[in-house]
Amino acid sequence: MKVYVAEGSGFCFGVKRAMDLAFKYARDNRDKKVYSLHEIIHNPQEVKRLEKAGARHAEKISGIAKGAAAIISTHGVTKQEEEALKEKCAAVLDTTCPYVRKIHNIVKKLADEKYQVIIAGDADHLEVRSILGYAGADAVVVAKAQDVPALKLKEKVGIVSQTTQNMDAYLGLINEVQKKAFVNRYSEVRSFNTICDATKNRQAATLALAKKVDVLIIVGGRNSANTKRLFELGKTVLSDVYHVEGAGEIKKEWFGGKKAAGVSAGASTPERAIIAAVKRIKLIGENG
Repeated sequence: MKVYVAEGSGFCFGVKRAMDLAFKYARDNRDKKVYSLHEIIHNPQEVKRLEKAGARHAEKISGIAKGAAAIISTHGVTKQEEEALKEKCAAVLDTTCPYVRKIHNIVKKLADEKYQVIIAGDADHLEVRSILGYAGADAVVVAKAQDVPALKLKEKVGIVSQTTQNMDAYLGLINEVQKKAFVNRYSEVRSFNTICDATKNRQAATLALAKKVDVLIIVGGRNSANTKRLFELGKTVLSDVYHVEGAGEIKKEWFGGKKAAGVSAGASTPERAIIAAVKRIKLIGENG
């Protein structure tokens, strides 16, 4: 059985940067208590690995000891959380992805100029929550285009997207906002392309791979938004698509009668997890 890996699978620039910074910070501050506020990235195995390196995981600022050192995750935090961390902690490392930080700056400027901000994304995702913290009191999070008709829009609207959204879905949502807003002759809608290039390229590569294989394995954390989107995209062209966090979850029965298998992985999936998945699939193929 042939096994193919989607181009660009594994850590994106922002995740690699965050992990490199966080591990160095944990090593350099062994004499202090170090905490990672929220999961550094959405991958349980990597979160545990960082904890072993010395940066314990805290979901709330109240769980961080006063005077400790803290790490802000790659998803970012709200302005209020950042200020609270700096007040409570002796030192703070900010690993917020530069692409996410750029969105913070965009929505803050929009809010300052009295635009209502619409964020296309998952309301419960850490990245979206951090963006919302800069977007003004009347900002709203919208998951899909079908939710737009129920919105109450101001005359000036600015639209941004979570970095890991699907481009086609985002364009559809923008179109619905324009249709609704333009009922008012003098309305204004500004939209920004804030989906990162790594996300767009990974999604395109996964779709292309799904069209040439018989079974597709998506490797990554179950709480990873971009990984879930790869699974959803694969399902649009192939019925046999499976989402696993690690090679140990891959089952032999998925490959019966298959001649070609594909592997794609989310932006928070380490290379060793991808290699392990490929080895597992090849072993299943060799043993029939």
